[in-house]
Amino acid sequence: MSHKLFSTHWLMPVKIILAFSLGLAAFEWLPAFINSETVYDSSQACELSQASCLQNNASIRLSDNIVHPLQPTTMTIRWSELPKETNSLLLTLEGQEMMMGQYQLQLTRQPDDSFSGELMLPFCTQDAMTWQGKITSDSGSLTPLYVSLRMTQ
Repeated sequence: MSHKLFSTHWLMPVKIILAFSLGLAAFEWLPAFINSETVYDSSQACELSQASCLQNNASIRLSDNIVHPLQPTTMTIRWSELPKETNSLLLTLEGQEMMMGQYQLQLTRQPDDSFSGELMLPFCTQDAMTWQGKITSDSGSLTPLYVSLRMTQ
């Protein structure tokens, strides 16, 4: 009988602590799950090539019209609205036709105030694939630039 009294006596505080912990965890983690993914809007996306694409007062272009896997292609962005203290931009791409994971590239500020980086996409088993994603500033204060590009073997 004393064993039952002991377990009942501690059951309520354990339930309260568990409920509080789960509530706190949900409060902390829920915003990360809700805001972690920006919906990709293909109607706003710049299709990247050697011709400059304009979006949100930014000009984006590639050194090559067609991107090939494991071959470097330079991406250059001129974005006059960025604060002078912005030193880098982040390109995040995902494969549309195949799940290739997330490709990220840091674009760094150049002496002429443009941002550039060497894009080298991974090898794919398909002959061609579309990559789509966004470019964001390290401050996160500006609307992302939505981009897509075609990669062929």
